[in-house]
Amino acid sequence: MWVEKNKSGNYRFIERYKDPLTGKSKRVIVTYPTKNKFTTKKAQMELEAKIQERLRHIQDGNIKKGVTLHQVINEWEPIYKARVKGTTWQTYIVAKKHIKKYIGYNVQVSKITPKFLIHAYETMLYRDGYNNPTVKMVAFKMTSILRFAYRRDYIATQPPKELDINWKKSKHNDLDKKFLETQELERVLDYVYQKNEQQGAIFEWQYLTGMRIGEVLGLKVGDIFKDNGKYYAHVNGTLVYTGLKTSQYYKQSTPKTDDSFRDVFLPEKAVELYHRWSEGKDSNRFLFFIDDHFFAFTNLNCRLRQARKILDIDKPLTTHIFRHTHVSKLAELGVPLYIIQNRVGHADSETTRNIYLHVTQAAKSKWDDTIFSL
Repeated sequence: MWVEKNKSGNYRFIERYKDPLTGKSKRVIVTYPTKNKFTTKKAQMELEAKIQERLRHIQDGNIKKGVTLHQVINEWEPIYKARVKGTTWQTYIVAKKHIKKYIGYNVQVSKITPKFLIHAYETMLYRDGYNNPTVKMVAFKMTSILRFAYRRDYIATQPPKELDINWKKSKHNDLDKKFLETQELERVLDYVYQKNEQQGAIFEWQYLTGMRIGEVLGLKVGDIFKDNGKYYAHVNGTLVYTGLKTSQYYKQSTPKTDDSFRDVFLPEKAVELYHRWSEGKDSNRFLFFIDDHFFAFTNLNCRLRQARKILDIDKPLTTHIFRHTHVSKLAELGVPLYIIQNRVGHADSETTRNIYLHVTQAAKSKWDDTIFSL
């Protein structure tokens, strides 16, 4: 490193390095207003960091050593954010906190092994009690980051598609807890309606249509239409928000998956809700908003946690349980699985399929008892 004084009186600290692609020497420079022991040491550290940063981005086929997971994440995030939907990004923000805690930002990405990841994920599962879906979500995001690291020559091999994780085994009654029985549904809706009519209507609409909560909140009055005497909801987006003000939420034009674009037939009770909540609103207003005032998604699940405690219901009450309850009711009515999948906008959902098979098997067992008594 050497120092030059420029015309303005500042000091340019300069270091030279060799570009492995061209074999030629290149320079990096930092400037400080003074030259002393402190600035000299600081400049030396900055110059070294600049050189390492440049060398790390030269794709010469060699694995770049010393690159931390945090550095990879900082490079990967802008690319990932630009190509995913807002809701997917928010899911990643949750996963990122777990990645920082259980894997660590300062770990060198080239040192991350399958065994290391398995240990981290099983720690989440068995020491800290996270469920399979949460850990799978974290593992999925982590795999995306490691694939990026492989493309940038930060790791030598592609991350494995699957890890030999000792997943929690599903208990026999786990599926029963994913949906509400008729009496439970009535109790929950009655409780919520008494506390907040708007929230009660939103949950009932979810149960009647099987729509995701973001799809329900993103419904505009003009999305409901009538065709041959029947009413339909045209699902064409989901609500995204960053705050409670009108300017801080918007309808994202692309739903979760391509299957999410659909027209959902509305039963009579849903039509009644539509007429109740569309009254006095023009076609571009959100159906379930009051004076265009929004509330945080978390308020809905907070209300359901209250209901769970007050009503002593031993099931995880979240907005998604109404969607699962819709699936279970249609299965009870004998509606074919493919019709249900099209209706809820999930052509390939393991949960939807499992609930359907669980409910239909229970119905079959009930009729077996009847037939046995002949």
